[in-house]
Amino acid sequence: MAHRFGLYDVDSRELDESGRNLAFRPRVGPIVPQLERLYTLAEEEHYPLVFTTCCSGRMASPGRLPNTGFVPMNVTEACWRAALPKCRRFYLAKPAFGHPNLNRACRAFDIFQHNANAPHLFRELDVGTWVVFGNGFDLCVGSAARGLLQAGLKVVVLEDVRVSSADATPQSELQTLHTLREQGARLMTLDSFLSLTAHP
Repeated sequence: MAHRFGLYDVDSRELDESGRNLAFRPRVGPIVPQLERLYTLAEEEHYPLVFTTCCSGRMASPGRLPNTGFVPMNVTEACWRAALPKCRRFYLAKPAFGHPNLNRACRAFDIFQHNANAPHLFRELDVGTWVVFGNGFDLCVGSAARGLLQAGLKVVVLEDVRVSSADATPQSELQTLHTLREQGARLMTLDSFLSLTAHP
């Protein structure tokens, strides 16, 4: 096992208006301090960091983000694998269908349905446990965690580093948490997770 943990940030960031840097999605404002703590941890501990952008956000294209491996959706495009030994940060491409209702109907939020390279990336990074958090809990975060679990990987879901899906209810979020726990995810707070990473 090359890394004890890897971080999977679901849809928290997008390209800024200049198209040259990453910016937080407006909806994640309440959890920005927690996100920054996680990014700092990834940098200090050299943990892999995988991230996506919301279907309605400004998505990156190949070569747009420095020091970041761009993982395309088409499984026949294998050149991204060259970044595996050099990068610790990877951007997973996802589709966008131009309208929120169509994105939902086509399950554009489900990275494991649309990005055929995603399972290969997560296996190749050789991580003991993937820590999942971010934006759109019932749909985007939930499907990301389920995809990892279905791939046979260990998952921690940070239940206090999440933003609700647009049409979520407290009951639907509780159901999503319950389902993820039943499927094998470990639910933790950020502070509890950070205590696991603390050096003696």
